[in-house]
Amino acid sequence: MTMPELPEPNELPVVFECAGERLIGVVSMPNQPTDTGVLMLVGGRQYRAGSHRQFVLLSRRLASADFCCLRFDFRGMGDSTGEPQSFEAMDADIAAALAVFKTHCPQVKRIVLWGLCDAATAAVLYWRRTQDPFVAGLCLVNPWLRTEASLARARVRHYYVERLLDPAFWRKFFTGEVNLVASIREYIDQWRTSHRITSADFITETVAGLCYFPGTVLVVLSGRDLVAKEFMDTLARGGDVPLLSGPNRTRKDIPNADHTFSQTASREELEATVLAWLKTVF
Repeated sequence: MTMPELPEPNELPVVFECAGERLIGVVSMPNQPTDTGVLMLVGGRQYRAGSHRQFVLLSRRLASADFCCLRFDFRGMGDSTGEPQSFEAMDADIAAALAVFKTHCPQVKRIVLWGLCDAATAAVLYWRRTQDPFVAGLCLVNPWLRTEASLARARVRHYYVERLLDPAFWRKFFTGEVNLVASIREYIDQWRTSHRITSADFITETVAGLCYFPGTVLVVLSGRDLVAKEFMDTLARGGDVPLLSGPNRTRKDIPNADHTFSQTASREELEATVLAWLKTVF
């Protein structure tokens, strides 16, 4: 059953500075806010509304349960000025957003960083580098741990297997729509790439952040998302999967969800998961 869209909370547009640039955000303010706020970090080439208005709907859902929320545009994205930044260089943006959050929501005593895709990774990197005591929780949705080799491994282990099990593939195969030789060459190329030894400093730093973060962590993974599969494959290769099941760590899999939770049912399950976790922990 589809839930009706929630009424708009008190929403306040905010303008703040970061490295000489103007950043734009929206604070969703409950009537009786708790002492825990949620700072939403937007991943990829998205702005503060998110794909399918995902961040608008989530912030309103959380505000309806008395959690203050701030969603904003990073430098160079949406309505914010400046040049776009890599997810590995978001620390200043996050720090500026936290400062304006404290100004407009003085009753908030602790913050949860909520991030999707590379913004989830940016959240962990921010805490790892700053050890900011104001950050009490991390909500990481389909975190980004991609390298060329990890993408190839995920394709070999997941994409090609799923393709072979897809009736549509075989229909195309028997009607001559699939170039078998080209497909085999593609698979071999991906297999070779998957066995390359590659490293990325941000992955090491992210895993260390997950290991040492003293607060609570929620990791949400979509079942129909290659990024989520890469994340788990990378942790498995490093023997780091237990990081998701230790004290104060929660993992939630949403099997039918894609990367951005484009379907109403999966989006609502994500919202319910995050809200239940916030209420339980904070």
